[in-house]
Amino acid sequence: MSNVLTKQELVVKLLELLSRTDFDEEQSNTYVNRLLDPFKWEGVPYVETVNGTYIVTIYERGMPMLKKKLKQTEMVIYWLLEDIIFTTVHVEMLKKYEVDNINTHLKYTSEVMQEMDRNITNAFQQLGEPYLHWHQTGKRQELESVQHKGG
Repeated sequence: MSNVLTKQELVVKLLELLSRTDFDEEQSNTYVNRLLDPFKWEGVPYVETVNGTYIVTIYERGMPMLKKKLKQTEMVIYWLLEDIIFTTVHVEMLKKYEVDNINTHLKYTSEVMQEMDRNITNAFQQLGEPYLHWHQTGKRQELESVQHKGG
């Protein structure tokens, strides 16, 4: 129902929403500004707008592995928030356990995964609705599923 936002308007909206969380502002800026970066990081949703529609693309090994068209601004914002929040929480866990996942690796025990889930859910609780509901109901998995539809 909302108008399509430019990338810069999406950045402003994402930063405003992330300011409600406990995340460090500098870290939020880094992840939000990937949206404007010409380099395409692995697994990160990137947004373009074409004729009043959002095109969200996720790259793997430099190639688009998923491309979806969406018209709902709030859904695009949610998808980007899911990625940014997960990345932020994951990086915080790496720092907490003093690993870099290059030379030393985080052990993804059930306790670590539960802590990550709690921290992610906490961020969505700070954001509120509709993002919390979509997070709790697995909307990201639905958005990132490959659907083969005719037409």
